[in-house]
Amino acid sequence: MDCTDLSYLKNGNPRQQSAYQTLVRLNIFSYLSKYRPLLTGTVPLGIDIESSDLDISCEVYEHRSFIQQVGSRYGDLSEFAVESTNTAYHSIIIRFYYQPWVIELFGQPLPTMQQHAYRHMMVEHQILQLASANFCRKVRELKQQGIKTEPAFAQLLNLSGNPYRAMLSLEKFSEQQLSHLLTNRGYLK
Repeated sequence: MDCTDLSYLKNGNPRQQSAYQTLVRLNIFSYLSKYRPLLTGTVPLGIDIESSDLDISCEVYEHRSFIQQVGSRYGDLSEFAVESTNTAYHSIIIRFYYQPWVIELFGQPLPTMQQHAYRHMMVEHQILQLASANFCRKVRELKQQGIKTEPAFAQLLNLSGNPYRAMLSLEKFSEQQLSHLLTNRGYLK
């Protein structure tokens, strides 16, 4: 899965095509190219639901500059808001609405391919390549009940502990190990 080239969305499902059109209209990946943006989350995986947003991870070291640049271009869009969080790293979240999507930019002082959102998505992609259609359906059902993606995967795979850490622990699994995990839960293709 090459997330650096959005063209895969162009021929995807209807929501992926809509996401592609929105991102192209906004020209956001070109405009923010110095921040190495990557589309992460459920839309690239095709397991999004109606309320899903477009998550864009960015490599950001100068928060003020990032906020100013995004604000100067997109600040007049509906529901524009900036939030600062302090998880493992000081992070900036900028949200705005551009019909029909909520866009969420997540800026963190870390290369985008090392950020948890990208790493989670890649593990989920590997699992979805092996999993049955029933697994995908159940992920969506849990999401529609308000459960976030990583907790939904962890619940279906019977992973214990913090679901976000548990999902990252699967990065080290081989295809055979992931297949075994899915087989034990009855979700292998």
